[in-house]
Amino acid sequence: MDTVIIKIYGPSKFEFRNKTLFLPELSCRRYEDLSVTEIQSRNSSRSYLRKFLLHPKPSDEYIPRVEVFETLSKESNRIIYILKITFSAPKLLYWNSVQEVNENQKQKILSALKMALGSVGIIVEIEALENATLEAVHACKNISLPKTMRMREILAELGRMDISKAVDVTETQIKNGGRLLNFWSGTKEHCFYDKVSDSLKPKNKRSDKGRIDYEKAFIEQYKLQDREIFRYEYRLKKTQTTKSAVNALLNRKPDTQVVFKDLFVPDLLKNMILSSWHKLIERPENQLSLFGKIDRLKLLLHIFSEAKKQGEKAHSMNNAFISYGIATAILDNGAKELRGVVYEGWNKDHPERLTKKMKIASDLTSGLPYSNNIAFIDTALGKFELISLASIQNGI
Repeated sequence: MDTVIIKIYGPSKFEFRNKTLFLPELSCRRYEDLSVTEIQSRNSSRSYLRKFLLHPKPSDEYIPRVEVFETLSKESNRIIYILKITFSAPKLLYWNSVQEVNENQKQKILSALKMALGSVGIIVEIEALENATLEAVHACKNISLPKTMRMREILAELGRMDISKAVDVTETQIKNGGRLLNFWSGTKEHCFYDKVSDSLKPKNKRSDKGRIDYEKAFIEQYKLQDREIFRYEYRLKKTQTTKSAVNALLNRKPDTQVVFKDLFVPDLLKNMILSSWHKLIERPENQLSLFGKIDRLKLLLHIFSEAKKQGEKAHSMNNAFISYGIATAILDNGAKELRGVVYEGWNKDHPERLTKKMKIASDLTSGLPYSNNIAFIDTALGKFELISLASIQNGI
């Protein structure tokens, strides 16, 4: 768990003791104070009347981002104030996100969050925090790479997948010298990057932009500058997306309200990471992209062996040779490139036919192992071992 965004609907569940820290200065109104235009906005698409942003004084304490929205109830003549809190759980506790947090630290996180808000005059009880509406969450996992493994190589292999066939991709980004791979799918985002090199970059070039000085100091203190830490973040960025994902993992009805304390259900975030990862790598064409180096003749013999299990028929042999061609083309160029070449050189009609042939090729290459890089990441994600200060002191 890293970034979390929660909302508390008030004003009865929170109190402001220093309204001058907000810009504009925070002020609360009654329904009778509203103008006719503001009252009429109830039926418009406008989501709030006024917005206030916390601007805390410089401090050595970690302070969450806090916004307050003044909204008008659509059911009754009253004003609702919404407290929106954005924070990084590991940075709240440790000032860095190299160290990780898990569900066993629920009370510690809640207490630290209450204290951080209290330091800027925002009084919220723990019960209100743990039952706050969950708007967004970034599930994540850090994996320390052995010195024989390089982040660029891992991201290059992941970049060979046809991601658009696994999720509905709207944008893809590869940058920072091949040490960051991002792709977006509406209100979901998959992000792979080297945590150490990202932390040492200027803020405007980082994937993680919060509290960079303390994180740099931590990396230098424990001599991590020459290490690479693979980081996978699965970011759910809107309330409905988060609700759908969490409820599915908890086997609840889709419209069940999701609150902050749900994130502390054992293995929820682990399963969220694993399910999103497997959805990417287990697509037939992506499996063909990710298996390890193999002699071409051995590949053909393996395909023949699998095809024979279907019976020694002409059709099976045709499938074997077609699958061999597809497998070698994907190995050499990637699944997305092959699909593009086929569409350009043949036609785009009936794309399901190519997908079907890729599925057959995937079936006939089953049993071949992933590359060493992908196998290492897949195994480490499955183990989901926490990176703590103790493990860092022991060399991770």
